[in-house]
Amino acid sequence: MEHLLSVNAGSTSVKYKLFDSALNEVLFGHIENIKGKFVSKLVKNGEKYVWEITESEFKKPHLLVAKEIAGYEISKIGFRIVHGGEKFTKPTKLTDKVIADLEQLNDMAPLHNPPAIKIIRQFKKFFPEINMYGVFDTAFHSTINPEQFLYSLPYDLYQKHKIRKYGFHGISHQYIYEQISTLEKKNKKVISCHLGGGASITAIKDGESYDTSMGFTPLEGLTMATRSGDIDSGIIFYLVERKLYPLKELKNLMNHFSGLMGISGITSDMRKLLELEKKGNKRAHLAIEIYIYDIVRYIGAYIVALGGLDVLAFSGGVGSGSDVLRERICESLTAYNIRISRKNKGKINVEENMKISSRGSLPVWIIPTDEEKMIAKSII
Repeated sequence: MEHLLSVNAGSTSVKYKLFDSALNEVLFGHIENIKGKFVSKLVKNGEKYVWEITESEFKKPHLLVAKEIAGYEISKIGFRIVHGGEKFTKPTKLTDKVIADLEQLNDMAPLHNPPAIKIIRQFKKFFPEINMYGVFDTAFHSTINPEQFLYSLPYDLYQKHKIRKYGFHGISHQYIYEQISTLEKKNKKVISCHLGGGASITAIKDGESYDTSMGFTPLEGLTMATRSGDIDSGIIFYLVERKLYPLKELKNLMNHFSGLMGISGITSDMRKLLELEKKGNKRAHLAIEIYIYDIVRYIGAYIVALGGLDVLAFSGGVGSGSDVLRERICESLTAYNIRISRKNKGKINVEENMKISSRGSLPVWIIPTDEEKMIAKSII
C-alpha cells in the first residue's frame, strides 16, 4: 500500500506524519530543540516513545524520519512552506527551479522558509525517486481581494516589491473550515481562530479566505506569545531615530520579546500566566486582557466584514487548550449571540472536534488543527 508523508519544519522543530492512501494516520513524529536539549518523539500503534538525540542528529532530520518510515512504500512527500508569495497559490511539485524561486522569498519569512528549504534539499537528496510537493501557508489567503490585501502605501511598492498582506496559518485555517463544513450546514460565514504561540484569525466567506489578521509577515495582527502584533509603525521610527534600538535589535525585540512576554515581563506561556493571574500578578493579568481584547476586536470586525456570522471556531495550543480563555473571549461576544455552555468547563488539550455553544447561541466549535493531514490531503 502506498503512503503519504507530511513534513512540517520550523526553526526549532520538525513534525512529520505518515498516512495511508485513505488518510488514516499511521505514525506521528516530532523532533525538537527544547532550550538546547534535543528530543525525538514518536507515536506509533498507540504507543508513545521519547528519546534524546544529538545536535548532529537534530540537524539531519531526514535520517531520523527515514529510519521510522522504513518498510513503508512512500508515493509522495508534502512539505509545509510558510511563504509562497503571489506565485505559489496551490500545492506545487518541488523541482530545482521551484526551490530556487522559493529561496527568493527567504527575506519575507526569514524564520520559516530557510529551514524548510534546507530540509527539503536534504529529503530530495536522500529520497531522489519520490515526488515532493510544497504546500503553502499563504495559499489559502490568495482569494483575499485587493481592498483587503493592499496597504495604504504608494502603489509602486506593491507593483515593484509585492508589499501587501499575504496572511499565514492558511493550512490550519483551511483544515478548520473543512471540518466545520462537515459539522454545520450553515457555514457560509465562518471565523477561524488559530491561537497558539503564533496566532491569527481568518474571516472565511463561502469557503474562501476573505480577510486575515496576519499581514506581509507573521508579525502583524493579534498580540501573540512573543510577537507584538499590530502597533503604530511610527514607534519604529521613534525608537530608531532616537537611537534607542538599532534596527536589527528592534526586529528581534518585536518578534521574540514582545507580546505576552513583553507585557508580563515574565513568560510567554499562557498556562503560567493564568496561574500567576490567580495569584494576583497584575502584569500577567494585563497581558491576558490585552490578548483577549485583540481577539475580540478582530472577531467583531470580521463579523461586520462578513455581514454576519454562522460559526466561530477555536484551534491551536491556546484555542484548543484553554477553557478559561475561550470563556473569557466569548463573554465579550454575547452581543453577537455567542454564548458557550458548561461543556467548555475543564476542557483543556481537546483532541477531537467539540461543540461548546449553548442552546440558542451561534455555533461555537473547538477544532484541533491537523496541518499535516491537510498537507497530505492537498497532494493526493
